[in-house]
Amino acid sequence: MPKADEIHIRQQADQSLRRGDARQALALYRELLGHKSEGSHYQAWLAGTAMSYLALNRKREAGYVLLALRRYAEAQRYFPAADHPLEWAFCASRLGRHGEAARVFSESGHPALAAMELEAAGAGAAARLEWERVLRNPRLAGRPYETALAHFNLGGALTRLGDRAGGEQQLATASRMLEAAADDLETAGETLRAFDCYVVILRLGKDLGSFETVAEGYLNMIRLIIADDNVRAVQYYDDFMHYAVEQKEWYAAATLAREVAEHCLRVGLVWDRHYQGRAAELWTETARANQAAGGPVDLSANALQAAIDAASVLGDFALAGRIYAELAELPLPDVRRQRYRSLARRYESEPTPNVTSPPFPDVMRRAESYQDVWRQDLVEWELDGDPIPVLARLLAEDDRLSYVRPALQAILKCADAGFVLTDPAVAADMAVALGGVQQYVVLRPLERLFEHADPRVRVGVLRGLAMVWNTCALDVARKALADPEPAVVDHALAMLRGVNYIDGLSPLTRIFRESSDERVRLAALEGVATIGKSSPAHAALVLLDAARQETGAIQKLAVARLQALRGDDVTALLRQARDAELGDRREVFDQILKAAGR
Repeated sequence: MPKADEIHIRQQADQSLRRGDARQALALYRELLGHKSEGSHYQAWLAGTAMSYLALNRKREAGYVLLALRRYAEAQRYFPAADHPLEWAFCASRLGRHGEAARVFSESGHPALAAMELEAAGAGAAARLEWERVLRNPRLAGRPYETALAHFNLGGALTRLGDRAGGEQQLATASRMLEAAADDLETAGETLRAFDCYVVILRLGKDLGSFETVAEGYLNMIRLIIADDNVRAVQYYDDFMHYAVEQKEWYAAATLAREVAEHCLRVGLVWDRHYQGRAAELWTETARANQAAGGPVDLSANALQAAIDAASVLGDFALAGRIYAELAELPLPDVRRQRYRSLARRYESEPTPNVTSPPFPDVMRRAESYQDVWRQDLVEWELDGDPIPVLARLLAEDDRLSYVRPALQAILKCADAGFVLTDPAVAADMAVALGGVQQYVVLRPLERLFEHADPRVRVGVLRGLAMVWNTCALDVARKALADPEPAVVDHALAMLRGVNYIDGLSPLTRIFRESSDERVRLAALEGVATIGKSSPAHAALVLLDAARQETGAIQKLAVARLQALRGDDVTALLRQARDAELGDRREVFDQILKAAGR
């Protein structure tokens, strides 16, 4: 229900519009759009805003409001294709006229968007031509990552057309380029972009049916995040293990189960026993599959020995006995077989330990772990950080009001006659408005604005980025830490302290470990503690390392923030850390546990 003041403003706006004072009506409706009301009331405010713009002959702004109302056919009338081709094509796409949208995208120099529309229309041959146009675009020069994505999409298009040889050639080219790009990006410190390369390599491997390529993607993704995000690393280990089982790659699956069990044990996560159990099962399957295929008997024997080792780590000697019995059935020398039978009999009366072994929980799987960056990043490159088409696309395609509302506010600023980015005050205000959208798509426009010569604009960008819960925003903050303007650095530090989303843990941890500036390290650690309010166990692991290894102000901060964290998982981690220490360090953890009443 709208509030009393909102009802009053709406009445005034309606009256102003009826008596022909569209300027006053627009001001009142725009005031209402800044409120948080939803549902039919917000829709009515939007409709009044559109009518006010039309009464003032400001058809372009009316079109954007109609986009927010999902009235695409009406909105399209106010975006002539000759003047506003992208907006016209976004409307056509949402109206299901993909072929027309593709034609306008293509004619306006946006072949990647055109190709996607043609694929939606089922016009695969035409889509292939557009992907080839993308590859010929001179803007790709010096952009190996985006070039690799274009090869990847062309390879997919060729494969769908039945040109398997051509598709595999393009995908192989994409794979080589992505590997080289990942190496270069990692060397340059752009770990997040390198990670995206391996996400595409993973998908590419699945498309090619190449287990080795899938393995390259997964193992490098794990390698890049394992030091900073233990839980997400376990998710990727688990997903890769399941994929290996599906492909009947038993040896790889068993090796992964053993590795993730060791990782969980090393960092104090609770899933080690589950994965040790899986390792025992999978090593046994490895041996059986090898025997069925007529493989070397030594390989089967070694696999079963590894299964026995996993069972022994679990303390499940009954299981070890059963595996020994299976080992004794292999065509091995009689002396070894007799020994294995003897061990099997020795363990057959052992009880099975009654210890629960929880698997990795589905609730901790992150939906954003596998994004279609091969398309989204090409669209980002093609739109080149121009805020108007970026926001128009969001308005047309995203149905979530939490994003639509701020995107409309931002795009209406851009469409205003007085909007000029050369004015630092206008540019800074625009940066904050873009940040309010809180969507990944605004990052590139904000990155471009950060290149502005005026520090006020760079400060505005950081204020905007602080609202965008995406790890790429922290790449800009990292650059801002070296800015010559103190105010920019101060805002970058404040941005680090305020990070409040779990995916920010990895880049914050990296900044903390790599920086030699105590102010930066303290700010990053504060950010980790802020994340701990919603994800205490994840943050506790980083804070525990700081409490163990650091001294002075940093150790003091880590200890204080650990005392404030709550949860059984945190208590278990603290006790485990205490039990592993001696002397002064053990006293530190005793004090933390005592102060927290644990």
